Amino acid sequence: MSEPNVEGNTGSASPTPAGPRHLRRVLIIWAVLSVIVIAIWLAVAQFILPQAASGLDNSDNFTFLVLTVLAVPVSLFVFVFLGYSLIVFRVQGRPTEDGVPLQPRPSLQIGWLGITSLLCLFLLIWGLIAFYQETSAASTSNTLAVQVTAQQWQWTFNYPQYNATSAGAQVIELPVNRPVEFYVTSKDVLHGFSIRALGVRVDANPGEVTTTAVITPTQIGSYTVQCVELCGLFHSDMWEAVNVVSADSFNSWIISQGGHV
Repeated sequence: MSEPNVEGNTGSASPTPAGPRHLRRVLIIWAVLSVIVIAIWLAVAQFILPQAASGLDNSDNFTFLVLTVLAVPVSLFVFVFLGYSLIVFRVQGRPTEDGVPLQPRPSLQIGWLGITSLLCLFLLIWGLIAFYQETSAASTSNTLAVQVTAQQWQWTFNYPQYNATSAGAQVIELPVNRPVEFYVTSKDVLHGFSIRALGVRVDANPGEVTTTAVITPTQIGSYTVQCVELCGLFHSDMWEAVNVVSADSFNSWIISQGGHV
């Protein structure tokens, strides 16, 4: 007596158990890792980001914080899918047959396109607002003008309102809570004038229109100006001190540099 054909007897055969739902697994792993990494970043960011000594740099730090929070899930989305595929779908030796053909899933394609488009639009709007805030800062009658001249491999700082220069002192002295406008140029090659704690970053262009940056220091302290464009052999030595001091201390310093108050 022959055995019944179980495959053909659909009425009595038990249903085949469903395979693992890989997409759901990956999304769960991705979501959990994203929450963990974002929480770690928010906890350590206060120790990594420099102390903000101006309103502009405070905005820079917040922007860096937000963009990192947005970048974490996007990058993990790629790495989790890649890692999961390498572990779960690995095979020994060379494959002997073609893989299962991919089936189009319009919902995934539209969703991915929509999410990335919204992210790009958000970053564009964020950048335009930040650019407007930076460029809308206008000079006032109380603004301190500082002429910054770069050359291989040193900075020269002039204070035309006081007929003073800090070329010998190799330091920028700034009064706290007073607007400062930097006029930046170069004598030789391209340099980058950057005071990270104040949110200043402009190019020093040789033979071009002088670039400007307006900020208001809000914290008394010592900071650093450095060149952030590779400008030759001693580029790494092209940094000087920046001192934000009280108004009285600034006036005393100006007098010590041969200027007048």
